[in-house]
Amino acid sequence: GKPYDFGGITVTVWDWWSNPNAEPTTKQQVDTAAYRQYLMDTYNFKYVECDLGAGWGGYPEKVLNICATGDRSVGYSVFRLDGRPALKGLMNGYYADLSKTPDIDWKDPKWNQAVKGVMQKGKSFYCFNAGAPEPKNCLFFNKRILEENGYDRDLPYDLQKEGKWTWAKFEEILAKLTKDTNADGIIDQYGMASFNTEFSWQAIASNGADVVVGKDKDGKFVLDMSDAEKEAWQWIQDMFMKYNKPQGDANWDYWRAAFVNGEVGFMANQEYDAQPNGNFKDMKDDFGMVSFPAGPKGNGKPFTFSQDYMWVIPSFYEQEEVDKIMKIMDFITDPTPGYDDPDAWKEAYYAGFRDERAVDETLQYFHDNALPFYAWLVPDFNYAPLAWSICAGADVSSTLEENQN
Repeated sequence: GKPYDFGGITVTVWDWWSNPNAEPTTKQQVDTAAYRQYLMDTYNFKYVECDLGAGWGGYPEKVLNICATGDRSVGYSVFRLDGRPALKGLMNGYYADLSKTPDIDWKDPKWNQAVKGVMQKGKSFYCFNAGAPEPKNCLFFNKRILEENGYDRDLPYDLQKEGKWTWAKFEEILAKLTKDTNADGIIDQYGMASFNTEFSWQAIASNGADVVVGKDKDGKFVLDMSDAEKEAWQWIQDMFMKYNKPQGDANWDYWRAAFVNGEVGFMANQEYDAQPNGNFKDMKDDFGMVSFPAGPKGNGKPFTFSQDYMWVIPSFYEQEEVDKIMKIMDFITDPTPGYDDPDAWKEAYYAGFRDERAVDETLQYFHDNALPFYAWLVPDFNYAPLAWSICAGADVSSTLEENQN
């Protein structure tokens, strides 16, 4: 007999964009649809991905209402969440504890461990996601500018590979790239132009601290006031004061234009800048991409953050129903045969970069070490102004204290 027979039930994954009638457009999508059909026929279930019909704006409230009222008109459901409804649902016990479901190998490399860790208390966890984490935060560098200042054009890659890519080394390079080139007493070339928030979050994590928000021993979210956090903020402020190209009267995202136009050596932002036909497509200079350098209190491992979608199963189902839904999701998230090469995810990235090291080295590190990012889960807490203030020179301790409540 068959090891599983789900009795013909339908599991629907809800979000605010999926069209269940969309035709597959690539060979991989065609093959994946065929493989899923095989799974459905073999194990007697149906699987659908569907728009919940509330738009991006109404989606969190609609999901929370369904979970709160135990509304079974949606059938057997899995909801994809971003940071907005996550914490409220967790605090109200709306999501099933997936650690109780038997027969799932949570150590399987297909599971996104960073997502699993976002809503975790002890051994219990309440969300999952499969597939490679989407790389986010990173540091881009201009190869020509490095070379013109006496450095090897691939130096950041080499330092990263040798475990020598540190705050101190980064600062040494920034200092050399920041100068008055025409001797008029005014600095006209800067080491970097960075988005202050993206620079800050990476610097904090690189020093072993939680980005603004951490968890205490009871699993409660708190503002991180550790020495490592304060040390990072002090260093961030120092870097911005000394080496970051000032905004002047330019647009808020002037830092990107400065990097693309070849005016600065480094820029901290997110990987999407390098996507094919993205923000760097017209850049004349060659660029590379590394992880943020390691702070003195960090573990030195290159990293990115995970802000991937969290998939949750409502807790109003019986345990037996939760087990069935989760087992079906286990089947559906298995890689399509022929696409299960552990490096297959890289193919989509090569086209955006001017070298392979960005993908084979840096993105591989990101893939292996995506850290959970808690701050975006806290409702109604805008943490970006911390970076705006501190990068502009505000006192570190009092700025943190003002945000503690």
